[in-house]
Amino acid sequence: MRKILFLSLVLLSPLFAFSTTNIEYLYGNFTGNSGFDTKGAKSTVTLENFSTFAYGDFFGFVDITRANDRFKNADKKSDVYFELSPRVSFSKTLHKDFSFLFVKDIFLAGQYNRQVHKFEDYHAELYGVGTDLSIKGFDVFGLNFYKKEQNFGGQTYQLSANYISEHIFGTPLVVDGFLDWTTGDFLTQNRLLYDFDYKLAGAKTYMGTEWHYYRVKDTDIKSNVLQFMVMMKW
Repeated sequence: MRKILFLSLVLLSPLFAFSTTNIEYLYGNFTGNSGFDTKGAKSTVTLENFSTFAYGDFFGFVDITRANDRFKNADKKSDVYFELSPRVSFSKTLHKDFSFLFVKDIFLAGQYNRQVHKFEDYHAELYGVGTDLSIKGFDVFGLNFYKKEQNFGGQTYQLSANYISEHIFGTPLVVDGFLDWTTGDFLTQNRLLYDFDYKLAGAKTYMGTEWHYYRVKDTDIKSNVLQFMVMMKW
């Protein structure tokens, strides 16, 4: 039943009313015991898309990574990881206003994560509820709560937040990022970007840094890395 529900969410995603896509290049040096990451520096090309459709919205990305040395738990230098996150709006589907206080809308939320390895794949299915919030200082602030089923790490719950604040205090600086918290680990990635107000091949251009922080509870697995970043956004 859950898989049928998730598939239904994914099939709704082509009915886009609004869509924005960006491509990013990141470079950072992962040192210490960073768990499943690389043994050193790596380059990542990320393709992201956010779209709205008649009954909700969709966010998805794919990371294509190349390590200077290799990945810690796999004898290879390249890796592919992606996430698909469709949501169905209660307000749009039921034609009723579900907003209250600082809550703008409520969603039925799903997510599918997959990392492609040479011999074995990591995958996770998440399902739960989400909200869009009106928070002063943020252009976008979303909060989602999931039950998470994965083939490595077992079953858990995940609280995810995503946020964007554009042109802080009237400057060309943009902050956006996310955090994922489960009972076993914590991940956050936050970008500080400069908007050049310049278009290249029809895309707005940004440059700055991304802070990557990951920690596994009750272990010494941790990564705390600043990565150089360039982004083009259509």
